Amino acid sequence: MSNSGGIIAAMLAGCAIGVGLGILYAPDKGEVTREKMKEMAKEKAEEFEVAFDKNMEKVRGKIDELIEDLEKKIESFKRKEKEEKEQEA
Repeated sequence: MSNSGGIIAAMLAGCAIGVGLGILYAPDKGEVTREKMKEMAKEKAEEFEVAFDKNMEKVRGKIDELIEDLEKKIESFKRKEKEEKEQEA
């Protein structure tokens, strides 16, 4: 999960660097440059959204696995407790 934070931070940093370089090296008029920056920002936002959704699906899958494991352990403890009570009786 900490890896997801690094990926997101890297994507945001890459986007900021790209926009900054685009401004510095823009041969077009300001209006054209701003339109290009808008398009680039939209593309990066879409890429970010896809990556975020993919990572969230992984996180949801891990949570489901943890819940399932926890439920199995609870059932195991209940069975052991029941067996111990039956042996005591």
